[in-house]
Amino acid sequence: MRIAICEDDKTQREYLAAIVREWAKKSNKTLTLEHFENAQAFLFSWSADQSYDALLLDIQMPGLNGMNLARKVRERDEQLAIIFITGFSDYMDEGYEVSALHYLIKPVKVEKIFAVLDRASKKVTKQAKTLLIEQESEMIRVNQEDIISLEAFAHTIDVTTTEHHYHIKASIDQLEQQLDQDLFVRPHRSYLVGLKYISQLGKTELTLDSGRTIPVSRRRYHTVNQAFIRFYKGGASR
Repeated sequence: MRIAICEDDKTQREYLAAIVREWAKKSNKTLTLEHFENAQAFLFSWSADQSYDALLLDIQMPGLNGMNLARKVRERDEQLAIIFITGFSDYMDEGYEVSALHYLIKPVKVEKIFAVLDRASKKVTKQAKTLLIEQESEMIRVNQEDIISLEAFAHTIDVTTTEHHYHIKASIDQLEQQLDQDLFVRPHRSYLVGLKYISQLGKTELTLDSGRTIPVSRRRYHTVNQAFIRFYKGGASR
């Protein structure tokens, strides 16, 4: 589990780090722990790699404060478990706006941090599978269930989701290995498609909910048809 602590007070930062390490040891969790003394430092690291699972975040810090940092994170990452740790209760309503996992008031007791980290760990286990992609030197975590299609070109892939469109340098074969095989099908060597977004399947092409059509190669039709039937017979939700 990858956890970050963002706290401008060194003593408090080290105190939280010791508690997190103790929790990981008692819970038998593999831990990667990183410390940041201000919001800008965390934002720089997170912008390059969004694979953090939990963030213990102070609110009142010089420059960019913790609440505004949380808002920036939520623009691109809804999965990160944000745990506010602050000496003030004034921001609790705003904490709900950024879907904070919990809001702890200093001084924080060890058992309370343990309980919240247990919740964060369960959230990581249960949360939807994600795909980590790189666009313009930024790492972006995408919910796999939100991916409509991936289309391969010479050296790039177009990734279309329900909210965004990404143009990345990658191999479609490598991305296929990272995707949940129960959620996707490959109707053509240049395409991967989210099964939940297919509205109609023919022998030479399939139609997405948006009306867009994607070719189905002759040799892949049987596999695509079986995956399509299995997906809906399994009771998958749209």
